[in-house]
Order: sequence, then C-alpha cells, then structure tokens
Amino acid sequence: MEGLINNLIKAIGWTIIHSLWQGAIIYATLFIVFAIRFKNNAKAKYNLSFAALFMMFISFFITFFSFFQLPNNDLLIENITLNSIGFQDLSNLNNNFFYKLEVYLPIIVLAYVIGVFLQASVLLFGYQKLQKLKHAHISPISAQWEVFFFTALSQLNISKKVDFYLSSKVNVPLVIGYFKPVVLFPIALATQLDTWQIEAILYHELSHIRRNDYLLNLIKSCIETLLFFNPFVWLTAKFINIEREHACDDLAVNFTGRPISYAQTLLELEVLKNKQTPALSLAAIGNNQHLYQRIKRITNMKTNYVNPKQHFLIITLTIAIIASIAWINPAKKQEVKVKETKELVITKPKIIKFKSLIEPLFSKSDTDSVKNSSKKFQMTYLNKDGKKVVYHSLDELPDSLKIKFKVMEEKFDSPEWKEKMAAIQKNGEDLQKKFDSSEWKEKMAAIQKNGEDLQKKFDSPEWKEKMAAIQKNGEELQKKFDSPEWKEKMEDLKKLYESTEFKELRKKYENDVEDLKKNKGIKNKNSLKL
Repeated sequence: MEGLINNLIKAIGWTIIHSLWQGAIIYATLFIVFAIRFKNNAKAKYNLSFAALFMMFISFFITFFSFFQLPNNDLLIENITLNSIGFQDLSNLNNNFFYKLEVYLPIIVLAYVIGVFLQASVLLFGYQKLQKLKHAHISPISAQWEVFFFTALSQLNISKKVDFYLSSKVNVPLVIGYFKPVVLFPIALATQLDTWQIEAILYHELSHIRRNDYLLNLIKSCIETLLFFNPFVWLTAKFINIEREHACDDLAVNFTGRPISYAQTLLELEVLKNKQTPALSLAAIGNNQHLYQRIKRITNMKTNYVNPKQHFLIITLTIAIIASIAWINPAKKQEVKVKETKELVITKPKIIKFKSLIEPLFSKSDTDSVKNSSKKFQMTYLNKDGKKVVYHSLDELPDSLKIKFKVMEEKFDSPEWKEKMAAIQKNGEDLQKKFDSSEWKEKMAAIQKNGEDLQKKFDSPEWKEKMAAIQKNGEELQKKFDSPEWKEKMEDLKKLYESTEFKELRKKYENDVEDLKKNKGIKNKNSLKL
C-alpha cells in the first residue's frame, strides 16, 4: 500500500511539472495560428481554442498514466549487478538534480489537492447559486415579447424547449441550463430599452443555446478546476470566452442586420449594469476590456486582443518554460526507456548466504578486466520474465531506481541493519549446528522410520482389506438410504410427526411432565426431556 501511494504521488508530481511545458507548447502554437490565420473567424478560433484546452487536459492524463506504475515485488536484489563506477555514481544521488526535485513532489501534490478542492468548492457553490436564479422572483413576459421570442427561436433553428422570464434577481440578460435552458431578462432593463434592442440581445442569448455554450462552458470550468495551476490553461480559457461572445455577436448581427445599433445596445447594457455576472452563466456583456474589443470588432475597427505588455509577458513565459524542457525531459526519457520492464522493487535479502551485501552488487567480469570496464558505468538486472536489462549511464536509470538504491545504501550502512544482519548470521550458524548435531539426525531418522512404517502399514493387504470393507459398508448404507422402502418409512414417520393425534399426545406428555416436576419440586425445566 505504501509503494502504491508513493508511486501515485510521484506520478502526479511529475505530471504537474510536465504539464507546464506541454501547456506552453500548445498555447504558443495556438497563438501563432491565430496570428497567421482566422483573424476574423470567431467560430473557428473558438473551436481551435477549445481543442487546445482539451489537448492540455488529455496530455495531463496521458502523462500521468505514463508515469504511474503499480508496485512489483517480483524482482529481488540478488538479480542486480553493478560495476564499481556504477555503484560509486549511485552513492552520489544526493547531488542529482532530479533526485533533489523529487523530494519536493509530496509538497507539490499536497498543494495541488488543496487547490483542486478549493476550486471545486467555488465551482459547486456557483452552480448551486445559478440554479436558484432559475426559479427566484421570475415573471412571465408580455405577449409582444413572446412574438419575437418564438420568431427568434424559429430563425435560429432551436428545437428544444426554451423558457423566457423577467427576473428581479439579475442585472444583465443571461442564459442558464442546457437540457431545459432558461433566458432571464432583468425587469429593471425592460422599460429602459427599445424593442429592437431587446430583440438584438435576445438573439445573442439564444445563440448561446444554439451553440450549446452552457454545456461547453461547464466542461471548460471542470478542466480549469483540475489544471488550475497552469497559467496557459487560463490564457487559453480567456481566448475561449472572447471568441464565444464574438461568435454570438456575429449571429446576432447577421439576423438583426444592424451592427452599429447592436454595438450601442451592448454599451447601454454596460452602463446600466451594477453587479457582477453569476459564475457559469452566459451573459451578453462581461469584462469592460472585452466589451470594448467587441464593439470595435462589430464596427469593423482594428482589434488587438492582447496589449504589448501582455505580448511580452506571454512570449517571455513561453520561452522560459519551453527552455526548461532540456532539464525536465531526461526524467521523462528514463521512464519511457524502461517502460517494457517492470519497476525494480527491493525486498529483504534471502538468508541462505551470509556474505557481504555489497559484494553481490559487483559483477565478476568487472574484477577480471578492470582496465576495460573501470571507467564505464554498467548496471544490469533481470526482470520477471528473465530478460536482462543493461544501463550504461546514471542518467538512463529510472528515478524510482535511484531513490531505492539511495534508501538501500543508507539502510545497509546503519548500525541497526548491521546488528540485524549479525543476529541473522548468528541464528543461521546456530541452526546449522543444530542440523549437524547427532540428536537432530537421530530425531530425523526416527521420523523417517515412523513414516516408512506407516507407509508399510498402508500398503499391507490387511489395511487394504479393512478399507475395502469400510467402503463396502458405506456403499450398502447408501443403497439402503436410496431404497424405496427406506424413503417410504421416512415418509410414514414424517406423516406421524405431523399428525394431529401425535401433536396432542406430545402436548399431553409435556403437560404431564410439568405436573410431575411440580410434584417432585424440580425447578430446572431442562432436566427432563422426551
């Protein structure tokens, strides 16, 4: 169980670290594609952004499963051979960068678990709060609003049932729900906007329903919760939010045909609102800077999504994390190279041999040809299938193997281990003396003689005849129990016991016994039984 937890912590920790440079590469690719193509195609940019976010999510889990391995106790320390240089390199693991970094993995994983819990709590709280808005202080819309509401549904080819209400709890128009979507419109804005403005906003909100944005936004929020530590996830999510509103703006302008008036409507909504938009909802307006970009885009002005400072920050952060691949990637390479063999698990040595524990680590060939091999690292071990795996450098060793060797070395050098090995050796010598003593040999000879006598008895004709007689009696009893006469007799007894006369006789007998016990002064009810 302890090995499983350690492997799980290691897999999660290295996955978090690798997720940063993976996210950097995916985000940089997305940023370059946006700069080259799809400058005005909001739908394509939204799809690409969501695909990039999903790739970060998938790469996170692929990396985790590539690192995580179940503990394997099938490999023993006797299967390992090292040359002198290899053992010397393993003894210097404290100076290895990846070994030092792996020490902090439990802290990283603990912080990650706490972060996921907090993010999930915020997400769940926002979802519950949003669901309450669907039924809190709502009012039906007027007949005039119903006309262009159903007209908009028809033009947008929305077949699912959509409810439209006025609400005093929201300050901006928004959409809630996927299977039973609801459009909520603020009562305070109903009298301050013209009919065509309300119609334009309604087209925008219904566009979210047509595009299934509520469900996709919920999926995006879950990915953000699991990968909250990755800044490139949040940058990609920002692209998704921007292009989602742009795509809905395009649909609204396409059906209304009044881009300038639609931009003025968005500006009026921004002026009239006074609160934040609920989490997970899809509103017509949002961040002030995004609204300014949307208005410029709708009016065909030049749009720049990221200012120069943000450009510089993104490029610097991307280069820094991609450069770190040169430091982190070797650890990944080690794991991939030994993927075909199972992880080495150090178990307690057998007590058959009582030689030095360090001596078996050196292969015989190393001592015979020092000139040829003393300058080269070499370590071999046999896996469960009996295949030999050879490592020629310390960097090729898996991190888990390095850690186990370091722990093994510290354990073997401890006074407790030496005392324990001395006690085991002494016990072995005492056992050997006992096994070599004349008393033990006589005892074993007596046991062997008794066994031979028993074997002769079991092989004797008398014993075989006795066993044959017992078997014959058993077969005759089985035939008797299976005979119709015996079964008929049992049925007659059953009928007798179940008859009314027998039950009355039984009851009369029990009453007579009770009276007799009372006359004799017997208090123990169980002293007389039929």
